[in-house]
Amino acid sequence: MKRKNISLLISIGIAISFQVIGQISFTPQYMGRGEYRHGYQSLADTNQNPAAFVSQRTRLTGEYKADKYKIVLGVQDIRTWGSVANSVIDSKSLLSISEGYAELTPNKKIAARFGRQILSYDDDRIIGSLDWAMQSRRHDLALFKYTDSTLSIHVGAAYNQNQEQAKTTVYSVAGNYKTFQYLWVNKLMGKTNLGFLFLNNGYQHGKTNTDGTKDSMTVFSQTAGLRGAYKGEKLSGLIYGYYQFGKDATDKDLNAYCASAEVSYTIIKDFSATIGGEILSGTSQTDTANKTNNSFNPFYGTNHRFNGYMDYFYVGNHINSVGLIDGYFKLNYTYKNLLFGLNTHLFNAAADVKDKKVTTSIASMPSSFGTELDFSMSWKFTDEVAVQGGYSQIFGTSSMAMLKGGNTSQTSNWAYVMLIIRPGKVKWPKTGLKM
Repeated sequence: MKRKNISLLISIGIAISFQVIGQISFTPQYMGRGEYRHGYQSLADTNQNPAAFVSQRTRLTGEYKADKYKIVLGVQDIRTWGSVANSVIDSKSLLSISEGYAELTPNKKIAARFGRQILSYDDDRIIGSLDWAMQSRRHDLALFKYTDSTLSIHVGAAYNQNQEQAKTTVYSVAGNYKTFQYLWVNKLMGKTNLGFLFLNNGYQHGKTNTDGTKDSMTVFSQTAGLRGAYKGEKLSGLIYGYYQFGKDATDKDLNAYCASAEVSYTIIKDFSATIGGEILSGTSQTDTANKTNNSFNPFYGTNHRFNGYMDYFYVGNHINSVGLIDGYFKLNYTYKNLLFGLNTHLFNAAADVKDKKVTTSIASMPSSFGTELDFSMSWKFTDEVAVQGGYSQIFGTSSMAMLKGGNTSQTSNWAYVMLIIRPGKVKWPKTGLKM
């Protein structure tokens, strides 16, 4: 009994000590999504059976905050329902660290953060949180921040290795960068928001020396761009442009660009329309003499937000391809606790698509890829709980089939419904995911 009392007193003392020194808080999160896929990311083929599944994210983020520092740790479980039998040891779920960093704050304007972090800048085009994916996107890096009432400056740097090593710095984790550094500057001026981003991105590249031995080096590309946004009571606008140069991951010269502009207008209360377009440069499949990579790569953006929700472009695909010209028109309507959205995309290639059926000469296909319609809706159950769903269908052309496969006569569609519980996050109408 005496030992129990002593243990209890020690526990209370530790708790009181933590409370005096700093504050501890926990934020839970749940996201479950059921999906139907038939022609998702590429046109459905003849006699192709549709896919259907349910996946989920369960996340708990804890924060210990003291006077001039804090420590954040987020743990998440990612799984597909039924991936493990109900009576066996669970070996297929993905338990991981979504965030794990320490932040030093010597004063209110300056902060330095070290460790695993979820990054999101501007409209998530180049560096985004990828919140649509269950696992999100995380970076292990050092981040230095300056913030005042109208100006924000972030400088980040990452250097990756497979593991602790006694020799060499060869990095071989597939699909990941070896190192990057970036500078982000954002300035608020009344209703206008101006931003600048510079990203120096390094990939490990294997090579063969003149004596036949295998070697490796880090090749770097640079992305630089400006972004401007205006938000008025009825009229809003957005414009951005990025230029890429240097070397791609295969050590080929890189010369590419991305540009976009859009205008939104609130027609009546809670009903708005947006018209805009984006071009991401591509590499011609018919210009065999060109030794330069002209295909823009949005790298670490939340690409599901752009170019159609069926993810035909830049969601783990369409890199180093013929690029894209995307003209779009969007309608959004909010009624009480409901949000409705309808997006129309007109897709075209930004460079020539080769007609592989012509074998006697080099011939190109028509530039049109087709049209996609995305319908979305969200219902706010409470301020921190929402049900979100949607239906999308793409009407692909022969050029789309030539590039990605599939059959244009088949119905290619996708639908989803999801439950999102996010205490402490941005409230309605953006409860849940960015649309």
